[in-house]
Amino acid sequence: MKSKHIVIQVDIDEGTQWGDHRTINPIREIFIPSVKQYCKKFNYDHFLIKESTYEKKYSKFDFLETKNKHYSFERYFHFINNYDFTIYLDNDVYVYPDAQEFPEITGLMNAREPEGNSSKIFREVNNLNKDHKYFNSGVTFCDKNTANILSSYMMNRLNNKIRSKGKNSDNMLLNEFIIENKNIFQELGSEWNYMPFLQNSKKLSKPNFFHFVGIVGKQIINKLQDNKIDILDFLQQIKK
Repeated sequence: MKSKHIVIQVDIDEGTQWGDHRTINPIREIFIPSVKQYCKKFNYDHFLIKESTYEKKYSKFDFLETKNKHYSFERYFHFINNYDFTIYLDNDVYVYPDAQEFPEITGLMNAREPEGNSSKIFREVNNLNKDHKYFNSGVTFCDKNTANILSSYMMNRLNNKIRSKGKNSDNMLLNEFIIENKNIFQELGSEWNYMPFLQNSKKLSKPNFFHFVGIVGKQIINKLQDNKIDILDFLQQIKK
């Protein structure tokens, strides 16, 4: 029997923790549909979270730094499921039409985030050496057992208000999980989470997933629209 994959995304309220209305339209009209097409092509299930489980259960958005940042945490309420593999994608991820099907997924898999301010802060507050890698949570692959472990870990931290050191963000939380669970983690290739707008990012010619990560990514989305540059054309040019 073929393994079952589910791809989880979040589109609650304003739809993104960084952007404005100019960002939301491409997310809903281009990026999320690209993920749905990818899932259809390879027979993966797609689940779009539209309502906040966090808000229903806890009412106060007092765990992460801002209200909108809590929406990125919503994924963990849905990681315990009946699927063999759970994949989470930020809603500002675009999947190219020729993207490969998922690789073999073992344990937890995330791509390294290009060296920057967040990685420096993370190493400093956790007393790590300068060679320690920092990983991006916006594309997360995990097998069923790991998804259960990760969800339980995050729920425990939420219920006990054990916030991350440094930045109070989902990204920092995941990297703390990785430190504590090195035996079930392996690095994912950057072709699965291409972040070329971040400083120190390396050029790729054949990415599968393109990530408009963070504030800079949203600013670029908005600038493209302000200048009437077609986003799909832009994404194809980036790939050449």
